[in-house]
Amino acid sequence: MVLLDLQKLSVGLSRTWAGFLRDWDRSLRAGNYPETTRYNYLLLPPSWVGI
Repeated sequence: MVLLDLQKLSVGLSRTWAGFLRDWDRSLRAGNYPETTRYNYLLLPPSWVGI
């Protein structure tokens, strides 16, 4: 089961924010963070911009 769908998380965000999330996810994957941790971290920025 895949928890993390960047397409769904970036709906309504500008291209800049969507790119930021994609890059951030890439760096978290490189650090071998588990998917659940990455999901929690990636939920933060959309909440900052009012999504």
